[in-house]
Amino acid sequence: MASSKTPVTGTEEKKEPIRAACYFGKERLLPLLEAFAKESDGVRAAEDIEYIHRMRVASRRLRAALPLFRSCFPAKNYARWSEEIKEITRALGEARDTDVQIAWLTKYQKRSEKAWKSKKPDRVGDAPTSPAVRYLLLDLRKQRVLLQKEVLSALDSLEKSHAIDAMRDAFKKPLPPLRGVQKHSLAYGISPVAALRIEERLCTLLAFEPWVSHPEAVAEHHATRIAAKKLRYTLEVYAPVYRLILKKPISRVKAVQEILGDLHDCDVWIDTITRLLLRERSLFRTENDEKRPDTFTLSSLKLFLAEREKERLQLYRHFVRYWASLKRAHIWETLRTTLDSGRKMSFRPQVQVPEEEIRTAVAIISGEFPGGRKHSLHVTKLSLMLFDSLQPFHKMDGRDRFLLECAGMLHDIGWKYGRKNHNRRSADMIFADERLPLDLAERGTIALAALAHRGSAQLESQGFFSLLSPEYQKKTLQLTGILRIADGLDYLHLGTAQEIHCVIGEEIFCDVIASADVSVEKERARTKSDLFIKAFNRNLVIR
Repeated sequence: MASSKTPVTGTEEKKEPIRAACYFGKERLLPLLEAFAKESDGVRAAEDIEYIHRMRVASRRLRAALPLFRSCFPAKNYARWSEEIKEITRALGEARDTDVQIAWLTKYQKRSEKAWKSKKPDRVGDAPTSPAVRYLLLDLRKQRVLLQKEVLSALDSLEKSHAIDAMRDAFKKPLPPLRGVQKHSLAYGISPVAALRIEERLCTLLAFEPWVSHPEAVAEHHATRIAAKKLRYTLEVYAPVYRLILKKPISRVKAVQEILGDLHDCDVWIDTITRLLLRERSLFRTENDEKRPDTFTLSSLKLFLAEREKERLQLYRHFVRYWASLKRAHIWETLRTTLDSGRKMSFRPQVQVPEEEIRTAVAIISGEFPGGRKHSLHVTKLSLMLFDSLQPFHKMDGRDRFLLECAGMLHDIGWKYGRKNHNRRSADMIFADERLPLDLAERGTIALAALAHRGSAQLESQGFFSLLSPEYQKKTLQLTGILRIADGLDYLHLGTAQEIHCVIGEEIFCDVIASADVSVEKERARTKSDLFIKAFNRNLVIR
């Protein structure tokens, strides 16, 4: 299980706008925006707490979905919209949390009073925890009045910025027609990105799995809840790509989120009451301490704290049992399988495109960074020489050789936006470009090779890697290992290394024929040979 895997690419990287993805994204974003905007009047009136609840949820969904389609909008607009939504989400969140606490305490008080009286109907007086509840409710209601002012201020700021109108116009603005290639674009441009983004979110959630068995890991459980929430929202955004709109996994992730939400609520009460009691222990009392809890209320708060700690333990046990049930049902593995086999027909290529057509598309995409074309051609040449020289050993076929050719031509396209993190940008662009007529496995192989052609070669830790079959995982490691060596041999981008020939034995000996001194390039290739050695289980000697 990929519990510690990291995303292939960061969502903050600059990417090429893709038409099909933008069509899809605008269709998904507009309903989220309208669901958010329609609650504004109700939130201002503050007569029903459900308005602020719905607006907060809508703001979170919008905030989670917007980064998935950021390349569809001008960078300045995207940054401004993101900041506006972030501010309103924060204001709504604090007010909503207070509403939930007030509503919960009110119900809790009724239940506790009823339970107190039901044991002995002739009892007089309040339940033992009632003084604590009254004290907490009084404080929360005062806070809520102040928070409403912040909510109104945030709404005023949002209206003055005209961000909602600008987003609505942008989401409704028609895009150039796809001119009969919509099915092609949907199949090649959206499903790879959908699988990548969902897998990223899933990996983030599963990274917290080791903390499930630790009842004291409060911060980690809270982070798990946030990861579950982000996974759920991402599943909802891309649900139309899949049959049954991912109904089952969404419901399971929602259940995880809700259980951990209840657990977090207990943690908040425990922290709040603990801090209050510790503060009171350290302060002197005077005759004018009307706002502070009296000794009777303090005793009630201690009882309330003990109840919350008991409830937290029960909720934690429920969470552990539910998580274990998800593992037994192989929910996460099934979700990963669905990202490929569960796609609707319109998001699945129907025919295999001839290699020459793919090669043409690769040439067009790589040609958009003309400054790197010479280097890419040379690295591709060296990669194929190395592949051919090792063919009796690795026994990969002509299609694998073709994938290596594509990876060589595309590995540096991220340079278009600068050197820093260009390998990550290259991978992201390969995943998203609808002009590249390759499906998930082959596209993933090329993207992962581009990602790992420099820097750390920990391919197994990359999210998309776990979606590949064992066969594709093996060939991805081997092709990437070859590409890293070839890229190292053209480290200075001078094209000095002309040929490479290998002899296979207990070790693999490779001789480099060059037009000038290539000692720097050879050393660079040696430093990048770690993945090659791992993939082929042979030591590599470059001579």
